Amino acid sequence: MKNKIAFWIITFLSTVIMLYILVITVLQPVFTKNPLPRAVVRTTEVKAKSGKADKDIPMDDTIQANDVSQNSKSATKDFFDLRKKEILLQSRLTLATEDSTYLVLDLRSNTAILELKGVSLHECHIIESHISNSIKMYPTEALLNWMTDPFVVKHIEATIPKIVYIEKIAPKDTLEANKMVVEPKSTKLEDVYIVIDFDRNLRLVITQSEKPDEEGEKIISAMRQKYQKIEMSRSLKSLTKFNREPVKPQIDIVIPRSDATILYKALPLNPRMILRM
Repeated sequence: MKNKIAFWIITFLSTVIMLYILVITVLQPVFTKNPLPRAVVRTTEVKAKSGKADKDIPMDDTIQANDVSQNSKSATKDFFDLRKKEILLQSRLTLATEDSTYLVLDLRSNTAILELKGVSLHECHIIESHISNSIKMYPTEALLNWMTDPFVVKHIEATIPKIVYIEKIAPKDTLEANKMVVEPKSTKLEDVYIVIDFDRNLRLVITQSEKPDEEGEKIISAMRQKYQKIEMSRSLKSLTKFNREPVKPQIDIVIPRSDATILYKALPLNPRMILRM
């Protein structure tokens, strides 16, 4: 009798421990917020000149929640909205001095803009967007610190080629060259699905608004399954290590296929992105 009771107690405790490990290492990171890397927020305030005044002005540029804790909720919201706008303008000013195109993703106005030196080269309307809970649930002041600097691409993958090469064999003579002259055919736009991984653990997924054809659906489904398998593999490995890597905060946007094609092919190999939410 005693052995039977001990058996059930051990079984119950083992089950509880296994469930606890499963929740902590696999399920909890998916349904709760993820820690976002710290970043320093730039400030436009003019620093006092060297002297006694320097000792009176704090040098920490990170946003402090205590600065607005005494204000009402509406005033606090207005404060953070202004800080978001300031961060956007500061980042655009920084990238405007460089000779490279960059992406401005403004989820407040639902626009994705391709810019060069502050000039808009192409702008498209975001039909639909979704922000993961790992971003929504994070404290506003810390989220602003995370968004301060432009995001740098670490890896990018798409269902369409970035550069298309056309190989042609040179004709032997004029007669052969004349025979090769044909009317140009309109190129068919391929179905687009893009996954971009940035630094600071951010992932951007771009999907076309049009329904893909049969071939495009297979390619897009295969790409989605690939990333799902990667995520499942990370979860299974975490069971052996008892420590799961944070889930990537993800932003999904839906735009027309033509706009997605332009953005992907026009961006440089190592583009940067400015984010506003």
